Amino acid sequence: MKKKCFLLSIGFILLLNPLLAIDRDAYYVNTGTYHSFREFARGVNFFDDERYEASIESFRYALTSNPRDKYIRYWYSRALYKSGYIDLAVNEWNNLEKMGYGDPIILSKIDKYGTVALDEAKETTLSNFIYLRSFSQNLSFLENINQPIDVEVKNDGRLFVLDYSDSSLKIFDVNGDIIKEINRGKRLANESTNWFARIWQFIRRAYPYEKLKKPRGFAFDSFENIYIANTGADNILKYDSNGNYITNIGFSGIDDGALLGPSALALDNDDKLYVADTGNNRIAVFNNDGEFLLAFASTGEGDGELFRPSGIAINGNSVYVADTGNARIVEFDIYGNYISTIENEMFNEPRGLSFSTDGNLFIADGERIYYYNIIYNTFTTLKNSERYTITPTSVYEGHDGSVYITDFLAGGVDVYIRKEEYYANIDVFIDRSYLSAYPTIVESVTVRDRFGDPIKGLNAGNFTLIENETVAHKIGFYQAPELDQHRFVFLIEDSAEASMYKDRMKDEIENFMAALSPEDEVLVIHYNDEVSSTYKYTVSKLEALENANNLEFTGGISALTDAIYEAIRFAGTSFKPTSIIHFTSSSYQNLELAEFDGIRFEELADYAKNSSVSISHVYIGSEKSNYFYDLLVNKTYGMLIDTDISLNYLEDINQIKDIDFGRYYIHYKTLNASSKKGNFRTVLVRVEYRGLYGEEESGYVIP
Repeated sequence: MKKKCFLLSIGFILLLNPLLAIDRDAYYVNTGTYHSFREFARGVNFFDDERYEASIESFRYALTSNPRDKYIRYWYSRALYKSGYIDLAVNEWNNLEKMGYGDPIILSKIDKYGTVALDEAKETTLSNFIYLRSFSQNLSFLENINQPIDVEVKNDGRLFVLDYSDSSLKIFDVNGDIIKEINRGKRLANESTNWFARIWQFIRRAYPYEKLKKPRGFAFDSFENIYIANTGADNILKYDSNGNYITNIGFSGIDDGALLGPSALALDNDDKLYVADTGNNRIAVFNNDGEFLLAFASTGEGDGELFRPSGIAINGNSVYVADTGNARIVEFDIYGNYISTIENEMFNEPRGLSFSTDGNLFIADGERIYYYNIIYNTFTTLKNSERYTITPTSVYEGHDGSVYITDFLAGGVDVYIRKEEYYANIDVFIDRSYLSAYPTIVESVTVRDRFGDPIKGLNAGNFTLIENETVAHKIGFYQAPELDQHRFVFLIEDSAEASMYKDRMKDEIENFMAALSPEDEVLVIHYNDEVSSTYKYTVSKLEALENANNLEFTGGISALTDAIYEAIRFAGTSFKPTSIIHFTSSSYQNLELAEFDGIRFEELADYAKNSSVSISHVYIGSEKSNYFYDLLVNKTYGMLIDTDISLNYLEDINQIKDIDFGRYYIHYKTLNASSKKGNFRTVLVRVEYRGLYGEEESGYVIP
C-alpha cells in the first residue's frame, strides 16, 4: 500500500511538473528549479529599482542552479552593463553567442562594444557603405524638398537643407518634420502702424523683406550663427542660431569686398568667412563682422588659378577649393598661398566639398561621390552613389558615421550607411519597468547610435512594444511633472588636500546653490576616506547649504568610488533628471597617482552614463584639469567648470539641466492578469528611426 501511494505521488509530481513548466515557458522563463526562478525574480526587481549590484548577485545565485539558462545569463549581462562593467558584459554576450543565443541583439552588442571596428580606416570601409534610403518618407519632408543643393546634420539629429528652387534654408527634426524655414533677410521699408495702411502696404508689397535668391551654400560659425550664400543677389546673409536675421555681407561687383554669384562658404578656426566667389573666379575672405579682409586666386587654369569655383572646405590651415570649371581641387593655405592641385581623370564637375570625421575629403562631383585620402593621395568611390543618387551636389558625414547626400534633380536627401550597421544599428536599452500603476506600465528606454551617443527627438511612432512575444501594444510617452523638474547631487571633496581652499569652496557651493530653481532638489554628499551623506533630497536651499558647509577636511580621497556610486544610486529613486556637481581641488599633478589607483573611473563613468546621470566638475585650486575626472565628465556629457573664469552660474546650471541622454519614458496598458501574480512577462521594445532599427528584450514580475 505504501509503495502504491509512493508511486502515485511520484506520478502526480511528474504530471504536475510539465504543467508548471508550460506556465513558466509561457513567460519565457526556463529555469530548472524554484530556487533559480526565485533568485531570477529578485534580480529583476532589483534591476527595476536600479540596484544593479544587488541584481548582479541575484542573477549569479540563479545561475548557480541553472548555469546554462540563456535568459538568466542575458539579464546578468544587462545588469553588468548597467553597472559599468563593460568588459564583463561583453564576455557574457560572447558566452551567449557560443551557447547559441546569437540573435541580432546580442551580435550587435558584441560588434559595438567587443571589437575595434570603430577605428577602421575610412578608405577600406567606404566600400562597405550602401544606400540606405531617403532621409525620411515623412510627407512633411517630401513635400518641402524640391531642389536640395547643400546639407548638414547636427548631433541632435536636426537636418539643415538648402533648397535652391524654393530659395530657403529648411530645418527638419529627426523624423523629417519641418521645424523652421529661413527665406528672408532685412526689412526693406518700415511697416505702417495703421492696420488699413498695413494691409494696403502688404497688397502693394511696399515693405517687403529682402528674399533669398537661388542660394547655393551655407555654413555655421563656432557660435552656431548661420551664413547663407545668397547667390542670386551677390551677397551673404547672416542669421543667429535661431534663424533671426543679423546682417548682409558683401555687395554686387568686382571690387574688393564685392561678389558675383557666391556659391559656397566655409569658416576657419577664427571664424573668418571664406567665400567661393564664382563669378569673380576667386576666394573672398571676411571677418565675422562682415568686413572684407582679402581675396586670392585669379582667373585661369594654371597653378593657383580658378575658373568657376563652386565648393570650399577648410581643415586647420588648409583651404580646399572645388575648381569646377577646371574639373579639379586646388589647395591653398588660409592666407591664399597656393599649395597643390588634386586631379582625377574621372572628375566631372566637382562642387560640394566637406571633411569626413577622420579628416579626409568628401567630393560631390555631380555624378558620384569621392572620398579622397589626403595623406596617401588616393580616391575611393562611395559604393552605389552612381546608382541611387542621380545628381549629388553636397555631402556631409554625421557624427554617427552616416553619410548624407543632396540629390539635386531627384529632390531628396539620400543616406548611406555601413553594411554591418544596416541590420542592427541602434542601441536600445530598457532601463527599468515602473509597475506602481499596474496594469499601466511605464518603461524607461534609452536610445543611442552605434557610437554610444544619444538619439534625441524621437516620437511615439518610432517605438513598437511587444509583450510575451505575441501581444503588440500601442504606446504613448509618459508625461509627469517630475520629468520637468531636476535633482542635483552636490558631491564635495572633504580631504586634507582641500582644506587650503576652504573659503573658496564654500563660496562656489553657495553660488551654485543660489542659481538653483525653487523646485530643484539637492542631496549633499561629502567624501574623503569615508562617505558622509544627508541621505535625502531637499528643496530647502538653506538646509542643503548648511549640510554642504559641514566640512571636516581630513584624510584623502579613497572613498570617491563609493561616493559616486551612492550619488548615482540615490538618483534612481525618481523620474526627475539628476546631475552630479563635483566640487574638488585634487588633481594627479599635486597628488600621488596612488591616490587614484583604487578608483574605478571607467566603470563609474559607464555606470553614470547608463543611469542617465551627468557628472560635472567644479575645479577649485591651482590645477584646472584632471585626466581621471575629465573622463567622468566627457563620458556623461557633463561640464568642466573653471571657477577662475567669470561665471554665469545660472547659465551653467541650465546647461547641465539641458543634458539629454536619449532616455524616453513610454507607457502602455497590459492585460490585467492578477491571477498570474508572481509570474514573469517578457517585454520587447523595437525602435525604428529613418530606416535603421534596434531592439531590446526585458520583462517584469507581475505584481
